[in-house]
Order: sequence, then C-alpha cells, then structure tokens
Amino acid sequence: MDKLAVVQKAEELGGKERRNALEQLMIAARTLGCTIDAGGGRIGGINFRFGSIGYAILDVSTTGDVKVYVQPHPNKTAPEALTTRLNEYVAQHPDLNLKTHPINCYGLLDTKVEAIPIEALSSFLETAVQAIRDTYYNT
Repeated sequence: MDKLAVVQKAEELGGKERRNALEQLMIAARTLGCTIDAGGGRIGGINFRFGSIGYAILDVSTTGDVKVYVQPHPNKTAPEALTTRLNEYVAQHPDLNLKTHPINCYGLLDTKVEAIPIEALSSFLETAVQAIRDTYYNT
C-alpha cells in the first residue's frame, strides 16, 4: 500500500473524520521534519519516523489504532531519560489514554485517532522529536 491507499482505506473504515485526522497528523509531522511511510501488513497504516535512521515515534493503522513509542530504535534500549520524559508526557495528557502504563517500548492508546484532538497528537510528535534530538543528536 502507498500513502494514498492507506488514507483511502482509513476513510473507508472510519469515515472522513479518520481521514482528516490522518492528513492533519501527516502535515504536522512533515513540518517537524519527520518521514511518513505507509506501513505494511494486512491492516496497513502510516508510520511516523524521525532522523537519519528513522527513529520510531508514532504509528496509526487504518482501523484508527494509535501506537506511541518511547523506544525509538528497535534494536537498542532507549536511555532512561528519554523513556521517562515521554512516559511522563503521556501520563500528563488526558487525551492520550494508554491501554497500559508505563510504556517500555511502545504503547497503544485506547482511543481511535479521529477521537483524539489533533493538538494532543501533534504535541506528542513535537515532544518526541525534541527528545530524540536531545538524546541522539545533541550529545
């Protein structure tokens, strides 16, 4: 699936609200310098990554599920300061309700993407990008 196919499938499964949420999130991510890729698998989705090796920040499936990451590199344990910073951020924002807390690698939000205010998700993107910059690029 390419990005357009993912967005169309998301609209088919969740209506215009889901499509609009995905599109707004994609614009916010691109503004921050993130890469946006179509995810594979049967469900499909959009993967939001940052940096030269594509640190994971957020995934949104066509079914509206949102996954947030505190371990942006798949083969390395994230520094405790990064994990703590992002876990605290999520815990302090009532619009970002996790199914389980704290997050060790990634956490699934219990609300569909279209029901989460775009400001809450774009603010998480900003915080994650800055945390990745501070941890991996500004050392």
